[in-house]
Amino acid sequence: MRMDSTGLSLSLILSALMLLDRRSNTEAGFVRSLESCKMIGTMAFCQGEKLDRVPANLPVRTEELLLNENIIRAINNGSFSMYKSLHTLNLSGNQIEVIESGAFGYNGNLEDLNLKNNRIDLTYSETHLALRTLSALTRLDLSENRLNEDMTSYIVQNLTTMEYLSLAKNFIMRLEPSTLEGLVHLQELNLEYNHIYEIESGTFEGLGRLTRLNLAHNHIPCIVDFSLYQVKTLNISHNAVELFLAREIEIEFQLETLDLSHNKLLFFPLLPKCNKLKSLLLADNEMSFYSDLMNDSSTEVQFIQIVGNVTNITTVNLWDEVISVSLPELEVLDMSRNSFRYLPQGFLRGMTALSTLQLNQNCLQTFSLMEDEPLLFLQLMDLSQNRLANLNVSVNRMEKLNHFNISFNELQSVPSDLFTKMPQVATVDLSHNNVSICAYPFKHEKRTLNGGCVGLANIKSLKHLYLASCGLETVPANAFVGTPLTHLDLSSNTGIRLETSTFQDVSESLQFLFLSNNGLTSKQLDVGLRVAFRHLSSLDLSENVLTSLHPVLKTLPLKWLDLRKNQLSTLRQDVLRSLLHNLEGILLSGNAFDCCQLSWWTSLTNAKSLIILDISKVTCNSSVRLVDLHRISHFTKIHCRFDNTVLKYLLLLLPTLVFIITVSVMVFLSLNSKLLPKYVKARCKMGTEY
Repeated sequence: MRMDSTGLSLSLILSALMLLDRRSNTEAGFVRSLESCKMIGTMAFCQGEKLDRVPANLPVRTEELLLNENIIRAINNGSFSMYKSLHTLNLSGNQIEVIESGAFGYNGNLEDLNLKNNRIDLTYSETHLALRTLSALTRLDLSENRLNEDMTSYIVQNLTTMEYLSLAKNFIMRLEPSTLEGLVHLQELNLEYNHIYEIESGTFEGLGRLTRLNLAHNHIPCIVDFSLYQVKTLNISHNAVELFLAREIEIEFQLETLDLSHNKLLFFPLLPKCNKLKSLLLADNEMSFYSDLMNDSSTEVQFIQIVGNVTNITTVNLWDEVISVSLPELEVLDMSRNSFRYLPQGFLRGMTALSTLQLNQNCLQTFSLMEDEPLLFLQLMDLSQNRLANLNVSVNRMEKLNHFNISFNELQSVPSDLFTKMPQVATVDLSHNNVSICAYPFKHEKRTLNGGCVGLANIKSLKHLYLASCGLETVPANAFVGTPLTHLDLSSNTGIRLETSTFQDVSESLQFLFLSNNGLTSKQLDVGLRVAFRHLSSLDLSENVLTSLHPVLKTLPLKWLDLRKNQLSTLRQDVLRSLLHNLEGILLSGNAFDCCQLSWWTSLTNAKSLIILDISKVTCNSSVRLVDLHRISHFTKIHCRFDNTVLKYLLLLLPTLVFIITVSVMVFLSLNSKLLPKYVKARCKMGTEY
């Protein structure tokens, strides 16, 4: 019995060892099968591994499988039969041509399927059968598969569980009711980057739950009788739309965002009368208002719509209609880059919630805000790049306005109290206008030749002020008193006189100062910057006529300094040493630095915390050519020494050389003094006939 028990124990030990060995072999095989994939929980990451088939040995409980960017050409029946828990599958960026009808027969839980950028157009009928087996599918991406409208209709028809469908970047040209038939639960549809030029009436009427529709980057010529009252976001940008007309019904439209930018609209769109619009994007069109060109009897326009054998004629007044449309919830209105010359009186009256108004790059000649257009919530107003000669702002206050841009206009007159009506304005851009600044305290009767000056004192909220190219000759005393500016741009005011008082009132707050292209000399700079700046971190002195770094710069706590395109031949070491305590970045290109005076360059390049932002463009003049300073070598020092030595010897030998040349000339002339008359007579001996 004792021997038998010992044999039994040995047998059990051997069996256990064999079992462990078998398990280790199995685990080793399992690890190998995952060499191309990484598992994180129930997610399998297999993208970009050049796989040509679906991995067969992933954990059976895998729920998300990412197989995108591989070289799989076919999805066979049962390819995913092991992964019955799968709910997300990404097959985008493969070369799939075939999806067999039973490919997803075991994946009843699959909700999200991405087939983007494949070739399912080659066997689309089988793909249709495969998708029909997915009873839980809610998201499907079929973009970039070269599908036309007939293929699309066949593949997606009656996928009743679908909530999101992308058909972007295909070859769809027409849409009709049968194209999207049966998608009763569809909420979001993406059709951008196709070739759609026609949408038949009733195409979207069966999509009762559709809330987001993207038709951008197609060839749609017009939208007439728009009646998708349930849609909240509609993107028709980058098409050829010349006209947008909404159906005149009393049902409240749910539309919140309408993007009609980058089209060919000639008229302001005729919007639903009952709407919830919050964003109306109309940039990059050809719109204008035309009532000033019409008489009272010619303001009505008729639109003819032909559907089959039925002809509908709609008569509207294009400008009265615009004013009558109420937009009480509109927050963003972008009409930039159009052809507007004016806005109809009362145009902004109903936009009581407006926070962003963009009218830049139009042809506006006048702009008015009346008492009945208070714009109480307006935060950003951009009127830049128009033809405005004056502003008429009669509203008492614009409580929320934060950003005001009126640059690149033709302003001759600005209301002196304009910014006192903006208690929260932080950024004002008046650049490229012919405006002047009022001295403080402002006297209302004071006028300049160019019209009224603008008051910039005691604007407690103003931080950023841009006055480039305003023709300023000086900044009056106390002009900025009580205004805590952090950014001030006075660039391109050629000949401007800087006084000690110019920056006195903002020396405590100023952080960024731009003085580019003002014709400033080092002496003028000394006068203007002789102020105790406490926080000035960035100074732009580019495109001036500075010949040296003035010691006044020692006192500035600068982190960034722009000295491009001046007349600097060297940089003073004492000024540099002071600047390098704080300096983090500097620009130096476009100066005529002397290659023989580069000790300052060594100081800069040895500073570990300093970045020379344009180091590849900084050059010095070596008398024979320009040398890139970042590539400079010992030849420059040798060249400089050689030049100095040669010059020294030339100066020493010059008197001797002059003496030798003078004596030689005199000897030559004395030896030839007797020969010269004989030569002349020999040449003139013969007579001359007349």
